[in-house]
Amino acid sequence: MERYSRQILLSEIGTQGQASLSASSVVIVGCGGLGSIVAPYLAGAGVGTIHLIDGDETDISNVHRQVFYTGHEDQAKAVVLAQRLQDLNPEITVSYYTHYLQKENIKEQLEGADVVIECSDDIWCKYLVNDYCHIHSIPLVYGAIHKFEGHASFFLNKNADSIHLRDVFPEPDDSIPTCAQVGVLNTIAGIIGLFQANEVLKFILGIGTSLEGRWLSYDALSNRQLILRLKKQYRKDLQEIYQKEDFKAQPCYAELDISMEDWLANKEDYTLVSILEDDEHENIDSAVLRNPMSCFDKEVLSSLKKPILFYCASGKRSSALVTQLQEENITEVYSLAGGIQAYKKIKA
Repeated sequence: MERYSRQILLSEIGTQGQASLSASSVVIVGCGGLGSIVAPYLAGAGVGTIHLIDGDETDISNVHRQVFYTGHEDQAKAVVLAQRLQDLNPEITVSYYTHYLQKENIKEQLEGADVVIECSDDIWCKYLVNDYCHIHSIPLVYGAIHKFEGHASFFLNKNADSIHLRDVFPEPDDSIPTCAQVGVLNTIAGIIGLFQANEVLKFILGIGTSLEGRWLSYDALSNRQLILRLKKQYRKDLQEIYQKEDFKAQPCYAELDISMEDWLANKEDYTLVSILEDDEHENIDSAVLRNPMSCFDKEVLSSLKKPILFYCASGKRSSALVTQLQEENITEVYSLAGGIQAYKKIKA
């Protein structure tokens, strides 16, 4: 009672509302910029059961917006966040799944959830979660961020006529760049994550006005907030689409990723270049050139005779760099898939 005294004092919550929070179960898909904000606020509020899903490991490039991972680089995000939540509130139950959510495992991972919070940065994962939750009538709190702007909505999924993500964007758009490719302001992750957490609490408590049937957009540069009323537009058979779709991306530049196994077997064919900063760089070969992202020099590339293979901690930054260089018509550049993390795993 003392732990939750400040919110129990609110007449809209009280002891009955606190009991509702304690009895609730939520699933958070994605423990990155949004999920790492949503989770501690729900834990602090006393949501009784929280299940975390994320197959990613922490990277130094994450911590400017995913502040709970500072000092835990190269560890599973779901594991680190679960421990943080348990330290924050030992009275709740926290579980985690250290693999990415896919069609093959979604039923098991979302089972028993009173509400699902979609916090991933994968467009295909967002549609997988949306479609599954709509088909199985699971309430879904949606969030997304891009550069300086963010979006949030709440899909109640009460019946077939309920509004869902495809009523806003009918099909996944693979052309939308990720944060790793175009960057993101750290505060927008916190703002949208809190909007999502707020929607969850209002839903569980049955208070306030939710974003059901509405779409919230927020611009961090102007502080402008826009709420649009949504209309039911998508009339295709979602069950049929779900059965046919595998919800896996077909990357435009997939051929530009070189696997660790291929590189180890053909080292002499590439010039290996690390784009890691001084405080995170690790040599994975005796012949490694340095060209950190913070002071990246494209002129150096013209003097190299062999195809260039960039690497970073996890392969994300190097992949984004290669995509950018390709768009600038700089060819014969590749990304080492998995980066240092993959190297350590294969050498273990």
